[in-house]
Amino acid sequence: MKRYLQHLVRQQAANHRGQVQIHECLYRFSLSQLGQGFAPFACPTPEQFGAEVTWPGDWSEAQTGEAPVGSPSDAEEARMDEEMTNLLGFLGGSGAT
Repeated sequence: MKRYLQHLVRQQAANHRGQVQIHECLYRFSLSQLGQGFAPFACPTPEQFGAEVTWPGDWSEAQTGEAPVGSPSDAEEARMDEEMTNLLGFLGGSGAT
């Protein structure tokens, strides 16, 4: 389960970086169009966009090493890891990230 969640975190971070890059391209394009006297749409500045899609960072509990309330015990997490490994094996995936 831990490796699966690490994969999801990396995937979400990559998605966020991609969204920021796409916005940057659109923003530059809108400035180019505006400079030519044509403004087909109002594109937010990178700062405005960043304020809307701020990356949440790590939870404070993760920083201190404490598990959030309601987190599974080590035994439950081991069982879930085994279930995920079995499921990935059944689906033909390794779960390797």
